[in-house]
Amino acid sequence: MARPGAAKRVAALRDELLAEVGLYELRRSREVSQAALAEALHISQGAVSKFERSDDVRLSTLRQYIEALGGRLEISARFDDRTVKLDIKPHETVA
Repeated sequence: MARPGAAKRVAALRDELLAEVGLYELRRSREVSQAALAEALHISQGAVSKFERSDDVRLSTLRQYIEALGGRLEISARFDDRTVKLDIKPHETVA
């Protein structure tokens, strides 16, 4: 018999662990292959692999990666007294 609230605690722990994963782990948790993600991004599977191993990524590329996984990139700055969500919009093309 499961303890009351156990499922809720497990879900909270899972969410906490997912909050601190790398790109590879994030993609795997979404059950998306590198090949499928590469196709969605119109790049090679090798480029996805290289991106996931990189320690210095462009914000625009990260945004595209996250959106291809079905998410939305949000960035915040943490200070001792507060956390501020940054409003960073992609560059718009001026015609």
